[in-house]
Parts: sequence; C-alpha cells; structure tokens
Amino acid sequence: MEKNKTGKYLKYAIGEIILVVIGILIALQINNWNQQRIQNKNEQLALKNLKQDFEYNYRTLDSILTETKNNIETQFLILNHTGNKPNTMTRADFNASLNDLNDINEFYQRNGYLDDLVNSGNLGIIQNQNLRNKLSSWNPVFDFIKSREKELETARDRLTLMIIEKGSWLNADAVSTAQTVKDNTFPNSGFDIDNRNLLDELAFENNTENIIYQNDKLTRSHEKGLSLIAQILELFDKEIIKE
Repeated sequence: MEKNKTGKYLKYAIGEIILVVIGILIALQINNWNQQRIQNKNEQLALKNLKQDFEYNYRTLDSILTETKNNIETQFLILNHTGNKPNTMTRADFNASLNDLNDINEFYQRNGYLDDLVNSGNLGIIQNQNLRNKLSSWNPVFDFIKSREKELETARDRLTLMIIEKGSWLNADAVSTAQTVKDNTFPNSGFDIDNRNLLDELAFENNTENIIYQNDKLTRSHEKGLSLIAQILELFDKEIIKE
C-alpha cells in the first residue's frame, strides 16, 4: 500500500512539474509575443518617420538638381561670347548671367531621425537587411554631395576675386530685384565699368569653364543621391503596413 501511495505522489509531483513548465513556456511565449509586438510597432513608427524625411530629401534634391542644370545652361551662354566670338549680350543680360555663374544651390538634408537611430545604435530595429544597408549608405552619399559643393565653392571664389579686381558686383546685383539689403535695392556702380569687358579675359573664360565642370560633377552626385533615395523609398513602401 505504501508503494502504491508513493507512486501516486510521484505521479502527482511529476504532473505538477509538467504544469509549471508548461506555464513558464506559455508565459515566455506571451512575453516574446509582446516584445515582438512592441518591436514591430517601434519599427513601423521609425519607418514612417524615416519615409517623411527621405521624401523631403528627394523633393529638395530634385529641385536643386533642376536649378543647377539651369545654371549650367546660362553659364554655357557666357562661354559662347568670350574672346573673339560675337558679343551680342546686353549689359543687363550679362550681369544677370554673372549672378547665375556665382550661384551654388546647396543641399541641406533632413536627417535627424536617421541620425538618432544610428547614434543610439538602434538602426537594427529595421528588420529588412537590404533597407538597413541602404540607409547606412546614405550619409556617405550626402557627404560626397557636400564635397562636390565645396569644390564648386572653391572655383566660384576664384571667379569672385577676379570680378572684384576687374568688374563690378554692384552692377551685377543691381539687375536683380531680389538683391536687397534691408529693403534697399542695390544701385548701379558709381564707376563707369562694363562687366562685359570680362569676356575679353582668358582667365574669366577659364574660370567659367571650371565652374561649369564643377557644376556638372555636382549634378552627377545629385543624381546618385536621388537614385539611392528612390531605392530607399521603394523599400519603405514595401515594409510599411498600410492601416
């Protein structure tokens, strides 16, 4: 009888242990499910915020690319009038062209949310490996664009020094109603100077050509950036759950 009683107690104890183990496994499963649900929710929030930033970056960069290409067209007009070529540009047209020649369309990204994820080590919240890789590739591409802008700025500075020495920025700015300081429009220069005389300077022609060359390299970096952003946005659309 004692043996039978002991056997019953043993079976009961084993049953209790099995129930406890099952309970622990169920609790762990529920906890894992909750953690995964929270992670998925945080990932979706991150994806939506990142998408807004990159949509802004795409619109901004695309607009800057268009403006830069328009500047290149204007700058080529200047090259068509240098040296012994026919000079058919009016003073006003040439002064307006000088402003375009001096223009740099800088790109300022909106990247706060991505930077927060990277700096906090939370980029891993994005489960899609391909998307993570492309997001990690964005900052180097942006830095490349800024380096191209810096090269263009150096070329522009050489032209600026030449105009300061041999031309009149005042006459160039006076043709644009946007060139104001505290609501006062720039007047014409008090010196009798025609900026079109710059067209006879070989150094001016060389500086103009170099600016066009640097602008062309800048547009290529813009196009590279737009291509990457387009790929990122496409992946966002695949990963974001539509409500």
